[in-house]
Amino acid sequence: MKSAHKTIITAILLSIFSSAVFAQKIKVEWVSGDVTVYKKGTTITSKVKKYENLEPTDRLFLGDKALLVVSDYSQKYFEVKKKGYVTGKELIEGITKSTDSEYQRYIAYILKEIKSHEPEMNKKEKGIPGAPSRGDEFSIIIPDTLNLFSDEQLPIRWSSSINTETVNIQLSTDKVILLDIDVTGDLFWFNNLSTYFFIKKTLFLKIYERVTDGNKVLKSVTVINMSSIKQAEAKKNINEEFKDIEDPRLNLIAKATKWEINHFYLNALDIYKILLLDYPEDELVKASYNLFCERTGFQ
Repeated sequence: MKSAHKTIITAILLSIFSSAVFAQKIKVEWVSGDVTVYKKGTTITSKVKKYENLEPTDRLFLGDKALLVVSDYSQKYFEVKKKGYVTGKELIEGITKSTDSEYQRYIAYILKEIKSHEPEMNKKEKGIPGAPSRGDEFSIIIPDTLNLFSDEQLPIRWSSSINTETVNIQLSTDKVILLDIDVTGDLFWFNNLSTYFFIKKTLFLKIYERVTDGNKVLKSVTVINMSSIKQAEAKKNINEEFKDIEDPRLNLIAKATKWEINHFYLNALDIYKILLLDYPEDELVKASYNLFCERTGFQ
């Protein structure tokens, strides 16, 4: 009986010990810039790598433009805000203090999206996707729903096929066609949508391909809504929501994601333009932007 009792106690202690050790593991979810680690018992530093496991006894160095996001076993994310030297123990404390928030959800979404596309992104040539070209089939990527502020310009891009004669663009209310125009080339700009919004706050954009055999084929339908709130108010709300994210890359990508999931794609695009200017070689920025282009067709 005593032997069985000891076995149970030992098993419980081992379980507690294993859980404690497991909880101490720190996983690198994303790293860019100058981030190095000094392992206890060694005399050299090495570059921190994505998906690497860190220990509480590790000592890291983050340069001025470095970005490091880590997680624990429960997938709670922590943005390392401190530059210079930081210990593994400090990372664990930071993760422990992290609370469930919009930041947690958005960074999880961003990293999951990028990771799911990593194999195909590594195979592709670098550059901005969506360059117009003539292939076997007509191609257009545009969201089903688009929310706009009244003063915005709307670019529409497509890729013509070898059989495309012209592209027909229609803008209408639920009853009346407001614009019906045939264009050539691969790009059309709406510069004065605000005038159409005076008629109705919801518009329907239809794109047709006119082919050389005389047929007219519907290729996309987008519902365009004028925002019910002012742009300045919407920006203020988003800035307040993500004010605690200190790294400018993560802060702006989170804001762009927020705009995107609420169908304000042009506002998200404006943020990516700023990111590309400020961080032209940053992998996280380029990957996030390229995936945005693939999803929405805007660039």
